[in-house]
Amino acid sequence: MGSGQVDAPSFKTDGESWISYAHWVRDALGLIRSGTPGKIGLFESSVPEPTAMLAETVSQAFRNGVPSSYQSVFMRSNSDLVSRLSERYSVPVRHIHCTTGATSAIQLIYPALLERGDDVLVERPGFDIFANYAGDAGMNVGFFERKAPDFGLTMEAVLQQLGPGTRMVVISNLHNPSGAQVSEVELARLAEALNARDIYLLVDEVYRDYQEDAPAGLDLDRHPNVIRIGSLTKIFGMSTLRCGWIFAAGDTMSRLKAHCDRVDFSVSKFSHAVAAEVLARSADYDTWRQGYMTAARPVAEAALRDMASRDLIDISLPLEGCICFPKIRGVEDTVALSRWLIARHGVVVVPGECFGMAGHVRIGYSLEEAELRKAFERLATGLGEYQEKLSDKQRIA
Repeated sequence: MGSGQVDAPSFKTDGESWISYAHWVRDALGLIRSGTPGKIGLFESSVPEPTAMLAETVSQAFRNGVPSSYQSVFMRSNSDLVSRLSERYSVPVRHIHCTTGATSAIQLIYPALLERGDDVLVERPGFDIFANYAGDAGMNVGFFERKAPDFGLTMEAVLQQLGPGTRMVVISNLHNPSGAQVSEVELARLAEALNARDIYLLVDEVYRDYQEDAPAGLDLDRHPNVIRIGSLTKIFGMSTLRCGWIFAAGDTMSRLKAHCDRVDFSVSKFSHAVAAEVLARSADYDTWRQGYMTAARPVAEAALRDMASRDLIDISLPLEGCICFPKIRGVEDTVALSRWLIARHGVVVVPGECFGMAGHVRIGYSLEEAELRKAFERLATGLGEYQEKLSDKQRIA
């Protein structure tokens, strides 16, 4: 984007191109670091890292030497970390395997459970990694739609797109990019229907803890075809720890562990020790996240309602999670819009093309209140001006 160009799409399907999210972020950051006005990012997809709290946690844990959590992770998960995860999510220890983040988990799951040439069905809009990694592993990728404005998921929408070669369905809950929630009942119905067809269900739960009173999650003993993944990156803003996990049961977990024993030696002993110490103080970190979102969500909802009332956007409210995915009225090329908003108004949103749905933008609203208000003011002003610009072009034409 800094050169006025956009990288080649990650993949194409049904005649539509998807822009690589990672490449877009790289180029957007180049614009953010240069020029005026001062840039405000509405693209972050988690709370900020609680650096002071993290420093205190590490200092206390290592003050008198290495803690018991500092243990080998060679061909096994950190036992302290697994115990903390088991307690937090009510998942048996035997159903937990730790990874270098959730994206690493996805990269390991495909070749562990599927064969080259198998079909993987992925939600759209969705995180491009789901499809990219499946393609890289030699799978065929198809899509089912989560329709605007509420981006709900129904069993019928998924089953209609299944083919004879479908071996896995991939969803996120809370949904990335919209933040929409799928009920536990609907998830269980889908899992049972897929199990009857010998199809896995992979559920990305990295935003799960942003839900108020989040449900326990699908029981893996009752749903042996289900794989659940999560990480500390989103729920605590700790991408630096690179700590993720896989929840699975029975033969599914046995196959996953066997594959990881062959190919995965990248887990950090230090990072996962620190992750265990963080989870030992999870109540403090949960309070950090909840405080941010309690302050930010009403500000974001008010600003979005105002923009909707001015016919700038369409969106389903109230908000869930820390991200949303409004449709921009009258705009189809949201890559061009996002570039223009950065350059002219100093506000950064992610174009919908990164998630397979042009005409929308993803907004991350976990900012300090004053900064968030300023960002939404810039966004509203920029969208109004952009609509006028497009209208002028149409009149001239």
